[in-house]
Amino acid sequence: MESLNRDERQALRSIQAHLGASMLDAGAVLEQVGTLDVYIHPTNPDPYLNCASPHRGVAWVRRDDLNGAFAGLQHLGRIPRLVFQEALFPQALQQQLKGMGLTLEHERQVMAYRPVYGPNPPGEESLGRLPDTLPDDVTTQVATAEPDLATWLRVFRSGYYNAETLTVDAADVEPLIVAANQGTSLFVTASYRDTPLGATRVGLRSSTAELEAVVTAPLWHGMGLEAALVMTATREAMEGGCDVVFTVAQSEDFIRLCRRLGFVEVTRVLTFWLIDQNDSTYRPGVPLFVPSQGEA
Repeated sequence: MESLNRDERQALRSIQAHLGASMLDAGAVLEQVGTLDVYIHPTNPDPYLNCASPHRGVAWVRRDDLNGAFAGLQHLGRIPRLVFQEALFPQALQQQLKGMGLTLEHERQVMAYRPVYGPNPPGEESLGRLPDTLPDDVTTQVATAEPDLATWLRVFRSGYYNAETLTVDAADVEPLIVAANQGTSLFVTASYRDTPLGATRVGLRSSTAELEAVVTAPLWHGMGLEAALVMTATREAMEGGCDVVFTVAQSEDFIRLCRRLGFVEVTRVLTFWLIDQNDSTYRPGVPLFVPSQGEA
């Protein structure tokens, strides 16, 4: 565990709480098992909606709690996984998990907006903070009305699924209208010469904001749209009162973009699981318990 000051630890705890609340908003059900929170979605098998995570404030995970959580996940047909922020726990926890038979499946970089201010040589682009202006020929809009949200959804689907979507169902737009009106989500569209080609969704809490997805239409990656979306979404979130604006980056290209715009790496989200991805011995209904060897 890195040496964190009070503000850094509070920011990471806020991010932890935000991510947990987002899982509940997505329909997951929460049950506490000792030192662990267990999230299970009744219909969606997404790994990040069906996992165990350390309860807020704990600095260690008990083996008995992990056994109980994993047994519950496995009983419901979910592959047992433990997900946590690396910086909040000592390195010895990872060593113990490996000794207990778990394997690191995946890691994702968490980045928070922490701008660097200072003078720039004339004519040089400012780095380490949000630029003052959008890229040439690019405009952005925060969608709140039904027609704008329908456009946002069409563009988002086109970029996310890498396929053109011509129309959207009104029923699919309704949840976006509710989220926009309640202030729990922010929907930003980016256009090039008045043609909508990019979209981002921001999850909002009282003091935190997560850039959940930043996408562009096929063949429009790296054309300035992503930067415009991050710039607008970050500014809107901060102006709305969010002290922590963060994202869980999924690609090296996005990490480099975020660095250029003033985001810094604050921790990694690690996912440990009990079986190997190619392990054919996993069968629903067969109990999986963490062995005790290697436990301190």
